[in-house]
Amino acid sequence: MEEKPKKILYNRQASAHYYRMGISWATPTIAPGQFVMVRVTDGLDPLLRRPFGIYNILGPKGKSRGTGIELLYKVVGKGTRILSTRKPGDDIDVIGPLGDGFPYPSGFRKVIMVAGGMGLVPLYLMAKELHGATLLFGARAREETVFIKDFRKFMRNVKVATEDGSYGRKGLVTELLEEEISSGSVIYACGPIGMLKQASAIARRADVKCFVSLERSMACGIGVCLGCAVKSRPHKGSGSGVYRMVCSDGPVFDSADIDWDSFNL
Repeated sequence: MEEKPKKILYNRQASAHYYRMGISWATPTIAPGQFVMVRVTDGLDPLLRRPFGIYNILGPKGKSRGTGIELLYKVVGKGTRILSTRKPGDDIDVIGPLGDGFPYPSGFRKVIMVAGGMGLVPLYLMAKELHGATLLFGARAREETVFIKDFRKFMRNVKVATEDGSYGRKGLVTELLEEEISSGSVIYACGPIGMLKQASAIARRADVKCFVSLERSMACGIGVCLGCAVKSRPHKGSGSGVYRMVCSDGPVFDSADIDWDSFNL
């Protein structure tokens, strides 16, 4: 983990509410699914850092090391609104890389990536390596599909479902998963909790492995503040589950280890 000021390389608006930010950083090795904690302003408001998944690695040094990182974000509140005003050349305070990423698939016949909304972010680095994987993406409407074109550059099988039918098939991404899943598959998923719970249930019925990247509010990113706790399922011989930190124990978990009924959906 490294903490010191970095330089913003670019902060480009991709559509009405979505941005790409490049940050100069002679990066350590980064695993797909890891994240950084960013202080969006030098002032005291907002005080706490914000977590952002690492979308891409910039520069010519290869897949896991580079000269910078790229973040994607959606303007949804004060913090991301301030972030959208930052300029190239500005210093930005970043801590990372943090958390455990996705395990590399080995021995599986089919890799299925399932993403909802900004859940695309932690899947991109792995997708760049696994050209034969299938991506299933779900969104509310066409506006949220702006980054799909990045995946289509090197993935042959990309399927999209939107709730309003404005892009791809009308419906939910979990309906696509029901159709794609087969024996010997492995699932990598990130998105809303309801989507992840359903993906986990589909994987359990099909008796396949499913790894999920959880998105939770967090203040520290290193397991100290306990603000991102999630309940795990009891193990054999134990009467109750334990709480695990999304930032330090995750954000990637085996979906079978999560007590999905503990979430207020």
